[in-house]
Amino acid sequence: MSTKKLRQKYFVSREIRISIALIILWSLLVTAFFTYFAKELGDKIGHGSLLFIIVMAGYIIIVVVLTMLFSHRLIGPFQRLKTEIRLIIAGEYARRLSVRKSDDVYIKSFINEVNKILTELERMHSYREGMAKQIDSELLGFISLIEEGETTKEKLREMVLSFHKKIKSLEKKFES
Repeated sequence: MSTKKLRQKYFVSREIRISIALIILWSLLVTAFFTYFAKELGDKIGHGSLLFIIVMAGYIIIVVVLTMLFSHRLIGPFQRLKTEIRLIIAGEYARRLSVRKSDDVYIKSFINEVNKILTELERMHSYREGMAKQIDSELLGFISLIEEGETTKEKLREMVLSFHKKIKSLEKKFES
C-alpha cells in the first residue's frame, strides 16, 4: 500500500484531531479530578451505598455536562449556518458564512471551504446576470432593426456575428 493511500485512509485532518484531542483531554481531566474527590469523600464518609450513589450521580452529571458542552460547541453553529444559507439561497449572493471565536476549529476550516464555493457561486451568478442583460440588449437591437424594415441579410449577419463575439468575450472574461 502506498504511503499516500495509507495517509488518506488512516489519518484525518489536523483540525478534527485537535478537536477530538481537546474533548478527550477535558473529559480525562474532569474525571480524574472527580475520582480524586470521590476517593477523599470515601475516606471521610466510609465505603457504602451513600458513597456509591454520590459517585454514580457525580459521573452522570459529568457525562451530561460534557456531552452538552461539546455537542453545543460542535453542533451548535449549524443552526445559525442553516439560517445564513437560506438567506444566500434567497438571493443574498454576496453573503458569507461566519464563525464565532468559540466555534470548533474543524467547523471554522469547513466554513472557509464553503465560503470559497460561495465566492464562485456569486461570480457565476454575476456572469449569468451580465450575460442575460447583454443578450436582452442585443435582441432588442435585432428587433428594432427588423421592425425598421430596411435591414439587409448582410447587416443582420454582421449583427449576429458581432453578438456572437460579445458572448465569447464574456465567456472568456468569466473563465479568467
